[in-house]
Amino acid sequence: MEGAKEIYRKTLRMKYSVDLLRNIIKASMGEIKSTLLIKNANLVDVIVGDIRERVNIAVWSNYIVRVGYFDEERFKGSDTQVIDASSMEVVVPGFVEPHVHVESSLMTVQEFSKAVLMHGTTTVAADPHEIGNVLGVEGVKLFIQESKFTPLRIFFYVPSCVPPTENNLDTPASRITAKDVQELLKYDEIIGLGEVMDFVSVVNGGEEVLRKIVAAKKVGKLVDGHAPQLSEEMIVPYVAAGIEGDHESVYLDEALTKLRNGMHVLMREGSAWRDVEELSKMLTYMKVNTRYLMFATDDMEVLDLIDDGHLDRVLRKAVSLGVDPITAVQMATLNSAEYLGLKEVGAVTPGRFADMVFLESFRRFKVRHVIVGGELVVKDGKYVHEQSERFRYPEKAYKTVNVKGKLKPEDLSIRAPIKEGEVEFLGIKAIPGKSVTKKVTLRLNVSDWHIDVPKDSDVGYLATIERHHATGNIGKGVVTGLGLKKGAIAQTIAHDVHNIVVVGKTPREMALAVNKLVDIGGGMVATLNNSIICYVRLPIAGLMTDEPLDKVYTTMNNYIDSLKALGVNFRSTFMTLALLSLPVIPEIRLTDKGVVDVIQGKIINPILKSYEG
Repeated sequence: MEGAKEIYRKTLRMKYSVDLLRNIIKASMGEIKSTLLIKNANLVDVIVGDIRERVNIAVWSNYIVRVGYFDEERFKGSDTQVIDASSMEVVVPGFVEPHVHVESSLMTVQEFSKAVLMHGTTTVAADPHEIGNVLGVEGVKLFIQESKFTPLRIFFYVPSCVPPTENNLDTPASRITAKDVQELLKYDEIIGLGEVMDFVSVVNGGEEVLRKIVAAKKVGKLVDGHAPQLSEEMIVPYVAAGIEGDHESVYLDEALTKLRNGMHVLMREGSAWRDVEELSKMLTYMKVNTRYLMFATDDMEVLDLIDDGHLDRVLRKAVSLGVDPITAVQMATLNSAEYLGLKEVGAVTPGRFADMVFLESFRRFKVRHVIVGGELVVKDGKYVHEQSERFRYPEKAYKTVNVKGKLKPEDLSIRAPIKEGEVEFLGIKAIPGKSVTKKVTLRLNVSDWHIDVPKDSDVGYLATIERHHATGNIGKGVVTGLGLKKGAIAQTIAHDVHNIVVVGKTPREMALAVNKLVDIGGGMVATLNNSIICYVRLPIAGLMTDEPLDKVYTTMNNYIDSLKALGVNFRSTFMTLALLSLPVIPEIRLTDKGVVDVIQGKIINPILKSYEG
């Protein structure tokens, strides 16, 4: 495999041997000198739930070997690195992210790793089902291979739903079968089975999805969930099938139902879906036990990662809402580690990996230094890990946009059953900041057999175009809630099978945007007044760029600024737009096969009534 050379070797899990244990024991007594000694640390003890003032922390190799008020001279050798933490407010364990999609950052694994390490995240469990949907098993393996090129402890879930459902609701590029899952589970980097989105098949006892769950259970690995707004009648059999956690709770009662049925609740605060404010009420008002609660980001785009942070950003938000900071750190470290089954991380205690974060300010979670496995990888807020080589993706990963010829405006217009008059049309209402959508009934004009959208509102045409097999499939609908008043936006990020999604005020602008998107090999395109005003190339699977972190940041800033001319004024537009095609989050979506009622799990006719004029 191209790029398979491993240039950074790290330990993901404890590799037990008699010699290793003997050395750790000797190092814990000072008989083997420490490689790193941290002095005068105000340590957040996530196990007891307090702060231990002015303690020393001894590290040998990858491991913490002593914490407390010991004689530092006994542990210090001629080559021991010494860090005085007295100028820091606290030292905390490295943050642990239990559920994230690297692809949503638009960056490769290496560049994503730099971004989150600078914000104190030292362990990540990533679900690569975006690249898996485009490139199949090979895409998952490419991520695993690239993860060897970074000091971040990055684990992966095996994508459980590639495609997201077995109901033939859209046209996927690839399939990851139960047999594929069984093989991928053998990798050390695989933490478990990724979010099981096809809840309908689980509840109905579908053979394929249950085989995947069984495969993970048999090897003692985690089964992660995806259960948005399910009734208790569906939650109970879903949990009974062995699914252990969920990050899709938007409302308080939804999260409580999952907790009471034994699920771990991952309180999500990503770029486009922000649920912590609502769910934090469980801690601030209801005072529920936090053992089964943790934070996750799910999807974070590059602008938010750089400007606002990763889990440190979520922690700031939680504390500002009244969550105790020590409790918040427990949730972002120990709770997440335990959910993932990682006993080696999540706390600063002897025998665990030496992953620590130095915070200048506790409540503001301002990261100063980050240590991973005893190595200082972030110093004074800057990434200092030296790496001379980059992972290179194979040519196949750059050739994933395959459509049936150039689009014409008439390909994207919506035909009506009447020549003139009005129709009642079931539209999609997008909710910026939330992953859910709502059904909305719109009264739209019809002229010359085609449906018109009003010019003076944010109601726009929506289309999803198959881009993997050149089938020519185009699903057509109407969307509101994005704020779009002019022009069009097209992108090859369209969860989860990642066909092309495009929204616009006219079919002509939409066709222009899609054709440009195909020409650049995937990414994002914005048009205005029948001209291309900005675009972002995402050549790897149509999802990511191979540009470095700072270049991606600048490019996306320019793109988001350009959307303001269209009336779109929220930064995570591409994420909200990307979810409009995902047929596993209620209430209503649009795939290349048509409008989908998610709860019913079927394609529906969005034209409800016609009124001839």
